[in-house]
Amino acid sequence: MANLGTYIDGAYAGTYNAVGIGPTENGWRLRKSVSGQAIDESDQYGNTLIDFFYRGGSCRISCDAQEYKAGTIAPFWPWGSLGQVITSAVPIGMRASDVAKALVLTSTAGTPAAAAPATLTATYSVMAMGQDVELFFHSRLRTVPIILQLLPYTSSGSTVWFIIT
Repeated sequence: MANLGTYIDGAYAGTYNAVGIGPTENGWRLRKSVSGQAIDESDQYGNTLIDFFYRGGSCRISCDAQEYKAGTIAPFWPWGSLGQVITSAVPIGMRASDVAKALVLTSTAGTPAAAAPATLTATYSVMAMGQDVELFFHSRLRTVPIILQLLPYTSSGSTVWFIIT
C-alpha cells in the first residue's frame, strides 16, 4: 500500500539533570506561546487587531510521570526537598536559572520519531512559575505532574529554548 502521509510515532525517554524520569502517561507535551505588542486601536478600525510586533515568547514542556522517585520529584519541586519552602542553599529571591537543570528527551530507536527529532535538549528547564500542580496520595497509581519552563540561552550564536538533533 502507498504511503499517504508523513506520520510520526515513537516514545521518548526523558532525563532531568541526567536522572531518568521513567514512563509517562501520554508522553511529553511541548507548548509555545508568542508575546507581542498589538496594533489594535485606531480611529479607522476601532479595536480591530491589524497587526502586532513580535516580542518573544514562552516555551514549556510537560508530562505526567508514572513513577514516584528522585527523577520525578526533582523537576516537580526544584527548590529543595518536597515540603520545604526555603533552605540556606535555596533562599527566597534565588533566580530560577540557578536551579534549572537540563531536560533531555531521546526517541526510541527504530521508530519514526528517531529522526523527527531524535533528541530534544533543553539546557535550562525549571518548574514553571504560577503552576498549580497536584500530587495525589491515594490507593491508585501516583502520577507526578511535571510542568517545566524552558529558559532561553545562547547556543551557536542564537538564542534558543532547546536544541533538536
